[in-house]
Amino acid sequence: MKRLEGIVGSAMDGIITVNGRGEIVLFNPAAERMFGLSADEALGRPISRFIPERYRDDHGAHMRRFAQTGVTNRQMGSLGAISGLRNNGEEFPIEASISQVEVGGERLFTVILRDITERKANEDALEESRRRMEGIVESAMDALVTIDEDQRIILFNPAAERMFGVKTQDALGLPIERFIPDRFRPGHAEHIRRFKEAGVTNRRMGALGAVSGLRANGEEFPVEASISHVEVGGARLATVILRDITERKANEEARLLLAREVDHRAKNALAVVQAVVSLTRATTKEEFIAAVRGRVSALGRAHSLLAQNRWEGADLVQIVRDEAAGYHREGQVRINGPTIVLPPNAVQPLSLLIHELATNAVKYGALSAERGRVEVSWSIDGDGDLEIRWSEFGGPPVEAPQRAGFGSTLVREVATRQLGGSIEMAWPATGLNLVARLPSSAYRLDTPTAPQRPIAPPSPDPRQIGRRGRVLVVEDEALIAMAISHDLASLGWDVVGPAATVEEARRLIGDGALPDAAVLDVNLAGKLVYPLAEWLRDRSVPFVFCTGYEQLESNPAYDACPRVRKPVDVQLLDDELRRVRDAA
Repeated sequence: MKRLEGIVGSAMDGIITVNGRGEIVLFNPAAERMFGLSADEALGRPISRFIPERYRDDHGAHMRRFAQTGVTNRQMGSLGAISGLRNNGEEFPIEASISQVEVGGERLFTVILRDITERKANEDALEESRRRMEGIVESAMDALVTIDEDQRIILFNPAAERMFGVKTQDALGLPIERFIPDRFRPGHAEHIRRFKEAGVTNRRMGALGAVSGLRANGEEFPVEASISHVEVGGARLATVILRDITERKANEEARLLLAREVDHRAKNALAVVQAVVSLTRATTKEEFIAAVRGRVSALGRAHSLLAQNRWEGADLVQIVRDEAAGYHREGQVRINGPTIVLPPNAVQPLSLLIHELATNAVKYGALSAERGRVEVSWSIDGDGDLEIRWSEFGGPPVEAPQRAGFGSTLVREVATRQLGGSIEMAWPATGLNLVARLPSSAYRLDTPTAPQRPIAPPSPDPRQIGRRGRVLVVEDEALIAMAISHDLASLGWDVVGPAATVEEARRLIGDGALPDAAVLDVNLAGKLVYPLAEWLRDRSVPFVFCTGYEQLESNPAYDACPRVRKPVDVQLLDDELRRVRDAA
């Protein structure tokens, strides 16, 4: 008997025995510690005293059922996890089992109780952690895909659903290769093999880097991926974290394109300035400086106007006002016409055209006289072409020039060759009358310009003509074309052109003798010169690219072709032309 009392008294679990009336007849030390009162205080009390009120009816039903059948509503002799009530009113979780015995004709029930507060707290914490993890996985912006050792998907979060266009229930069980383009699957298998063996991929620890994914609709897209693995219950699982970088790649490509375009425009602008300097003629140094400064300033104003409008074009009224502003007194220049927005490729040439007309009027025409005036007007004619009129009145009597100077040549070539239009100039005694007609097609970058007249380069030394051979010059910027043609002619090349488009170059060559070499600008008003390059290559005509681009745009087939960067070093261009000519 003493041995039994010792076992009950030293037990770590609470042991409570009640009689058939539910009154406590045994309350061991562990029960004292568990409920916070002594055995003397507990004996004779109903067991329901230690059960929260809301559970007492269930407890009574359990006891009656157990007394009748020896089982509870749960399982034989087990009450499972229930709630107890300490003496201070605190509820706490307990795990309980019950047994019954008959002693001296009296039925007794013994409940063995274990305080599972700590275990319950740990389970709750684990459950909370699980819910939190599920919440993180569910709300993650990156796709999370977990695969088993057979590389079949066992987790596919909502971000993965959105990324690949597949519902979770449809993705589970599929091989991960379903979402990898065919051509990358062998490489993917190698990555996984290396990662399983060594914990690294062919790239770096846990990183797959930028790879390609495959949406349910067959669309490929760029993703950035990393991989990790873990063992769960003896099974090795791999989790891939994927980020759709379609937008980032597009932004990177846009930035690269912008950088290349800025580089191209800057070099093209320098090449234009170089052409202005080399082509300007004057009788004195002062006149030369003034002429160059005026033309470079006109280019600068056009560039600033484009920059203000984010390179989307400029208003014709603003162009005329800017270029005429410094050359007249109040009321001398009248401007009239509807609102016309010029595309970016027309702003600089029109600025130069108006600048040349204004400076000529100041030197020789209406703006040189106090009462002289100029009327600039424009309208859209019945064919949809833009007609610009420059009319001078009240100046000194004028006559048609005996020869075309650089200014008048520039005006004509800008209007006809670069902008694809036509020009008429008349010199009645009252002053210059000019009408420039620009076709609507010239305002679209993807539209070829109208047929144009080739520039007749200044006459070089007759002894040098043809010494180096015939060279085709293809360049859409009028000033650069004039400068290259002049410089090559002065070195002994017989210049064919220049041409502003692929079509014009083909017309200039016609069915006659092919040139010995060609100089090709890459970008002709938004159209690439490669079809002409291919045409020349098929006929064994060597060529040199003359461009502001550091890399040839979108065509690796021509990467090995010689290139001369803008602004043009004519000696370098001459050396390259002779080299390709001699190698042909």
